[in-house]
Amino acid sequence: MKAGLMYEIESVKPHAPDHEYRVFWETMAQIELADRLGFDSVWTVEHHFLNEFSYCSAPEVFLACVTQRTRQIRIGHGVVVLPFNHPVRVAERIAVLDIMSNGRVEFGTGRATTMDELHGFGVRPEETRPRWAEAVEAIPRMWREDPFTMRGKYWTVEPPVSIIPKPIQKPHPPMWVAATNPDTFLLAAERGLGVLCFTLGVELPQVGERLQLYRERIKHAHPVGQTINNQISMNIMGLIGDDARETEQIAREAVLWYVRKGFELVSTVAQSANVDESYKYLNTAARFDPAQITRDYYEFLKEGDLVAVGGPDEALRVARKYCETGADQVLFFLQYGAIPHERIMRSIELIGEHVLPEIHSWQTEGGITPVEPAPHHAAARA
Repeated sequence: MKAGLMYEIESVKPHAPDHEYRVFWETMAQIELADRLGFDSVWTVEHHFLNEFSYCSAPEVFLACVTQRTRQIRIGHGVVVLPFNHPVRVAERIAVLDIMSNGRVEFGTGRATTMDELHGFGVRPEETRPRWAEAVEAIPRMWREDPFTMRGKYWTVEPPVSIIPKPIQKPHPPMWVAATNPDTFLLAAERGLGVLCFTLGVELPQVGERLQLYRERIKHAHPVGQTINNQISMNIMGLIGDDARETEQIAREAVLWYVRKGFELVSTVAQSANVDESYKYLNTAARFDPAQITRDYYEFLKEGDLVAVGGPDEALRVARKYCETGADQVLFFLQYGAIPHERIMRSIELIGEHVLPEIHSWQTEGGITPVEPAPHHAAARA
């Protein structure tokens, strides 16, 4: 089993004048430490306009810097929001990132779950899934076809052009999709994509059911690329420290802040379910009043093994639960709320020293299988 780190790159109020500068360089220091300690990967999101919640609006720039300050850790672009990005530009950026990292890129994709972002880019909710589908099929073609041409509903590339450079990983970097919607697990499996699974707000037995469906469906995949990435990644939100009680005192309010903020952000796009069925799954979040998410909700998360707060044994216990649920990789989400940088650094140290060796000894089901590229049927899949 693999283990890594996941970042939104958050900076909560009250803000010091240099808070944006500091959060990026603190994140870099954390990643450099994780690289030295043997973490397998680090992932950053792409978000826009979400004050406090995420400052990671240009992950391709930040991750390019990460490639030059690390040596072993894999670089997860998790995710590129495809409806906001022309697929040619995505193919080019991922290829350059792969070259500059010496072949360490993991390519995650997604479609956005906040109305601030959709409004900011002028994208209608009902367009996000077909835009994602069109782009995710086109990008691996851009890496293998030269010259390349396409005529889609949302993007057209003609006359034929050479899209350069190409990635150095062969046949191409592993491809993933972020999955919060139950239907996305099936769409991922059908396309041969790995799943970046988010668990907050969903109980582990429900997640396990979705993962079983994914494993069954991916046996019959029609992959968009030249690999079938039969891997499942799950996030573990938490904080690990030397004193379990003190660590919980620090983490509790930060966890609740993150959950409140998250529900607040997705509740607006959940209302679009009236016109777009693919966002209907967020209606549960829309019914939450963030002000009512109190200490009891934190206890629910902890008892449900949805957070890991305490000593290294707690991180191992929850990671084991995720492995048993079906994960091939766990990503520790440690930088959120107002948790101090030094506490995150200590968490990474403790996980690296006491948790990673055990996790790396566990056997998992998934893997990556090379396949021959399928004929192009973009219109049918979209």
